Amino acid sequence: MNLAQQLSFLIANTPVINDPNVIDRAINGVIDYLASSLQARNEVDIHKLLAWIEDEGGTAKVWLVGQKKLVTARQAALFNGFQAHYLDYDDVHSDVRGHPSAVILSALIASIRLDKRIANIDSKRFLTAYIIGIEVMALLGQSVNPKHYEKGWHATMTLGGMAATAAICYLHDEPFLSQALTLAATQASGMRLLMGTAIKFLHAGLAAQSAIQSVEWLRVGIDADKDFLDDKLGFLAIYGEGNTRLNLENWGRPWKIVDPGLWFKTYSYCSAAAYIADAGQLLYQHAKFDINKIEHITIFFAPPKSDAALIYKTPLLADQGRFSAEYILALTLLGIPLNFQQFTPMPIADQIQRLMQKMQRSYQIQLPPHPESYNQRYVVVEILFSSGEKLSQRIDFPKGSPKNPYSQNEMWLKLFTAIGDRQQTEKLITDIRKLAIGTDVYQFLSSYAFTL
Repeated sequence: MNLAQQLSFLIANTPVINDPNVIDRAINGVIDYLASSLQARNEVDIHKLLAWIEDEGGTAKVWLVGQKKLVTARQAALFNGFQAHYLDYDDVHSDVRGHPSAVILSALIASIRLDKRIANIDSKRFLTAYIIGIEVMALLGQSVNPKHYEKGWHATMTLGGMAATAAICYLHDEPFLSQALTLAATQASGMRLLMGTAIKFLHAGLAAQSAIQSVEWLRVGIDADKDFLDDKLGFLAIYGEGNTRLNLENWGRPWKIVDPGLWFKTYSYCSAAAYIADAGQLLYQHAKFDINKIEHITIFFAPPKSDAALIYKTPLLADQGRFSAEYILALTLLGIPLNFQQFTPMPIADQIQRLMQKMQRSYQIQLPPHPESYNQRYVVVEILFSSGEKLSQRIDFPKGSPKNPYSQNEMWLKLFTAIGDRQQTEKLITDIRKLAIGTDVYQFLSSYAFTL
């Protein structure tokens, strides 16, 4: 078997997962996905896309999360992925260097039509499909990164379409998995250049949509029988810049949703900046910290290019600041809360701009990485004061990352903040947790389609 056939065989022959630890990680992912989606449901750009969908029309059969309406499967995948990722509030995975759940869960939900019941959708198989999707996306990420990401590809889109396709095909036991992956692979695109714009968030929706249409095209008989992975013109050769190694030897041992695990967020900026935010907040609380005496600030990144996602060194607008180490650090050192209001498309205040001008990035750092760090990454922020004194803070495991996780109460609070109603939050979490014991996903989705 070629590499694509091996991957397809592993996916198709994975038994439904019953391990409580693995399933619990998937449940947390679903909770976080809905919290991220519902938090964004009233944003202006979300309603612009909703208006476009309404103008386009089509057969109403799939749930738009938080919008109390049904649309076509492709529309739902596009919209739900966009909405889930819109605030950069959704989970990330260090092997992917991107956002898996916004793509995979959006595609899985879009694959389940609610206008007419065809068959029961077992929730444990649904969760297993989601876990498989993350496995595929992480394995591809390990294979092509870091060069793939550093070159400028947005891995959420380039890898997400194949991952979501794998998940859909597993859920519905489709016979054409390898061909579907090929169709998804040829649609892979997405530039990191667009970080700081709404199109970056649309990438998650486009990846989910590519998975839906790949499956639908094959269902009507369009053929795509090619070795898409290790052919000399295949995905790994092109997007991995010649790397044709995809390690399938340890499939599911352990599952990537467990190790290294999903990285959840309660902030609306890039996870690469979480190191900066944590360091800045600790420095701000230091007894010797004095904002008025800062002479210079150095932000040390290890390894080099680990700040590739933070493309704005001198952002002009606050929404660009989601992808700026300098903006995030300035906010924390000025004692400004890192809330949603600080990442709207407004000009950045003069005091923030002045503080950012005192900062520079450096990669000349000799400290060894923590043995359990994510891809050997860490950050050190060093402040030089006019007195000649220095303060420094190192961060290896930002808050929310798998080795420094949020509590269950913090995860509950994220969903409650998005919904705004305690009783409804409790009911939704209870119903999500029931997915772990084997309920009907059709019933779960239909019960919330016009109430949430």
